[in-house]
Amino acid sequence: MSCDAMTTATRLDGVISLLINSAPALLASFAVTVVTVPIVRWMAHRTGVVDTPDGVRKLHGRTVAYLGGVGVFIGVFAGIIVSAWLSGGDLLSLPPVPFSVVLGMIAITFTGLADDIWKFDARLKIAGQLVAAAALAIDDIGINVASGLLSPIIGPPGETLINLGGFVILNATVFYWVGTALVATFVLGGSNAANLLDGLDGLLSGITVVMCLGLLALSLLIVFALPPDMSNIGELARSMAGVRVVLCLSLLGACLGFLVYNFNPATIFLGDAGSLLIGFLSVTIIMTFANLQPFSCPLVGRVVADSVSVVPGMPPTIAVAPDAGYEGHSTLLVMCGLAMFGLPILDTALAVIRRRRAGVPFSTPDANHIHHRVKRACGDSVRKAVSALYGMEFGLVLVGIATATYVLGIGGRLLWPFLFLVGVFLVLLALATRGSGATPTGGRRVPRSLAADGTKRRT
Repeated sequence: MSCDAMTTATRLDGVISLLINSAPALLASFAVTVVTVPIVRWMAHRTGVVDTPDGVRKLHGRTVAYLGGVGVFIGVFAGIIVSAWLSGGDLLSLPPVPFSVVLGMIAITFTGLADDIWKFDARLKIAGQLVAAAALAIDDIGINVASGLLSPIIGPPGETLINLGGFVILNATVFYWVGTALVATFVLGGSNAANLLDGLDGLLSGITVVMCLGLLALSLLIVFALPPDMSNIGELARSMAGVRVVLCLSLLGACLGFLVYNFNPATIFLGDAGSLLIGFLSVTIIMTFANLQPFSCPLVGRVVADSVSVVPGMPPTIAVAPDAGYEGHSTLLVMCGLAMFGLPILDTALAVIRRRRAGVPFSTPDANHIHHRVKRACGDSVRKAVSALYGMEFGLVLVGIATATYVLGIGGRLLWPFLFLVGVFLVLLALATRGSGATPTGGRRVPRSLAADGTKRRT
């Protein structure tokens, strides 16, 4: 199909077709999670993998099971399997979720499960998370983030960075290794940030539901603005267009199914297995925004002299050509995804500031996380606090969607949306550090056997 024939209606048909054909992943993950969670809850009570109130930090009134993460894992896995089984036709002639993602899911879930059951040493937990990050590197998921960051500084991938006699280093080599390091950083940071936020009944699972809706909308917006090149079979095999949608729907369904049992008063907790898995899958979806290629007929692009097509409905001065002017868009779209993951990022940044000022290890517990402060502001009502945080997350989703819409639908210089996203985070950080959020809460060290802050505490 020529770009002239790629009308708005055609783009919408492709988006709707992809969404409808991917819907079984949502239904399967929800149904399987709803059925599985009571089983793992029973197993947790039978094996003693439970959270017992201590009257100090764990103030819930009864013993509550862990292992909720196992139910979420099984639900997400079911959604992925069903989507691969039913895929085919039109825009769904796209590759299924890569095995590297499933391998990373297994590694991160086992790491969290081992900590829930055997209280893994922190170094072993980090090692498990790095294994999950290494799995993603198999398919270069997220590697392209470095290209968008470094290309304006050192040039495109094909250029030579260092040439000393026979010693040559290409920009592409630097991009790969820097990208690999960024993937590891994303996985470590995202997994632990989600773990820290998991502090109230239904908080992390509900926040993830809202975030998944935003990531799904962004994924579909990318399909609308940058439709996959269905005529290039070889390049199509690397497309992440369908992968993003399936992962969003599978995680959304699993978290909705788990929320049935996890909303206040919760009868089961995610545990580290669930919180680490949710963080891993969230950043995985976000990193796939760096894998934009291949696409054809972008909605907007650079004005090029030999262009003959004009996007329907757009000003006639904006002409487009395939792959025109999108070198830095992938990195900015990743930032839009990170904006939707903003609550865990903000909470972790505040924790670093607090503990730095207090001179205590990062694992030292306190009661000044975002959810603690909101809960106190809501009269110690868990449900009101969680609902308020859902609203905050929805606001961050709107920020990410608005920025992505500007980038994909209007174009223009990428510097302005980049500065906008950075500015939003800095403003939120400045507001959140006012008052008790950045005040040291005591320098008393806690035994290593105590859970890291943000884990296994419920109110």
